[in-house]
Amino acid sequence: MPESLEQIECERTERKEALAKARLAQRAIDIGALNALEIERGDGNVASLDVGRYAPGLVTLLVVRPLTRPELKRYRDRIRAENADNAAAAEEAAASTLLYPARDSEQWSQLTEAIPGIAARAGVEAVQLSVGLERASGK
Repeated sequence: MPESLEQIECERTERKEALAKARLAQRAIDIGALNALEIERGDGNVASLDVGRYAPGLVTLLVVRPLTRPELKRYRDRIRAENADNAAAAEEAAASTLLYPARDSEQWSQLTEAIPGIAARAGVEAVQLSVGLERASGK
């Protein structure tokens, strides 16, 4: 006999509540990592990027540092080149600036598999942080 609507709704509610609890637990870990990096590097020297979705085992946010001057120059040169691959340039920026999760971690690997384009988004966030700091310093 098929399940009743009430049974299905109850199971669905329980599943969603368990997922929400797991997301909150992961969010606490992620915010703790962000806080530690802000303390270590300074609040204005890191940027966080909300991943935008959650799945068990995945982080809910990323943390990047600003690009160094040579990294920012390389990024700008790459995006100004003929036939520029802006996504690849942003992914390269992410590879050098990602602080959390570690770029050689299983979490990062799983995240890039689960969310195509997340590396490019992280790289753009790092570039925006770098440009903001560059403008603030007047350079």
